[in-house]
Amino acid sequence: MTIKMMKILKISLFSLMLIICSASVKAQLLPTNLEITVLDEKGNIQPGTSVKLYENEEDYKNEKNAIQTGKTDEKGKAKFKKLKTQAYFVKAEKGDLNNDDGANQTSILVQKKTNKVNIIIEGFGTLSH
Repeated sequence: MTIKMMKILKISLFSLMLIICSASVKAQLLPTNLEITVLDEKGNIQPGTSVKLYENEEDYKNEKNAIQTGKTDEKGKAKFKKLKTQAYFVKAEKGDLNNDDGANQTSILVQKKTNKVNIIIEGFGTLSH
């Protein structure tokens, strides 16, 4: 190999390494996230709501193996980071309010984005006369 060919090969390999490293950094800088806003049936935000994420319906139904848990902030939002690109089951509870009879599954998350979902929690108390 000539010296010129060696330089071209070195530059090519260096360029390839930069491309690979930048793709890896980009993937780390842009993780797949989920932001859940919890509301009651009247549309009021619900701060302090416990929110759990499950990867499958069986774990959701048995309330075991939650992959991440959190509480909603003062704006009724709970944030979950570095998730897989898939659908998740969501359990939201605050006192006797929950989402058991409503939406409990996200759509498949969009990769490298902050996906946003609203969850409605409702309560079914006893009637008094």
